[in-house]
Amino acid sequence: MPTDKDQPKRIKRTTGDRSGAQRAAVRPHKRETASGSTSQAHASTSASQTHASSSSATSHATASAPASSAASSTSATQRTFDLNAIIAKWASGLTSGSVHQTYAGSALSRKESAARQQFSVPAKDQLFLVLDATIFGTCKAGLALASTGVYLRDTAGKQRAIAWGDLPRCKVAADSQTLVIDGSKIVTLDGSVLASLLVAIQKQIAG
Repeated sequence: MPTDKDQPKRIKRTTGDRSGAQRAAVRPHKRETASGSTSQAHASTSASQTHASSSSATSHATASAPASSAASSTSATQRTFDLNAIIAKWASGLTSGSVHQTYAGSALSRKESAARQQFSVPAKDQLFLVLDATIFGTCKAGLALASTGVYLRDTAGKQRAIAWGDLPRCKVAADSQTLVIDGSKIVTLDGSVLASLLVAIQKQIAG
């Protein structure tokens, strides 16, 4: 069972606007993009700033970030949503020691290269959060939340990309040691808390 006790992680404070990818790796029937990303096919505007509070020294992810509402879209099939704000609200409700293998904010710099390689995240995608569900920090299992969707490698080593527009149709289940997204199983100590984040994102996208 993967653990990461030797290297407790935290979600640190981040500020400023984030810009995302111009193209999704997976093209859903209904296109959803995280706030701050742009698309060549559709122009949308959004104004949001979030501020994540730094965590305590015990792998506790905390953040607080009031964000402006997602902007209106020029297309009926495209809406924006503020992924930063959703992550910040989720993180603010976590208790000390509730995450062990999850990285966001400035802590992403430790995992960005490995996550992009192992989860096949496009170079132009903005990363918002990484789960490294491995013992040695290799990102050979886990997931990344990026501007165009969820990119993951399950515990069996299978890669998968789920565009934001498809996420509401995916079943998310978890316990304290696993996370299952539409049948893709990731063994992780952060299973339950990350499932709550993904469900919050699903609700926001579904409106």
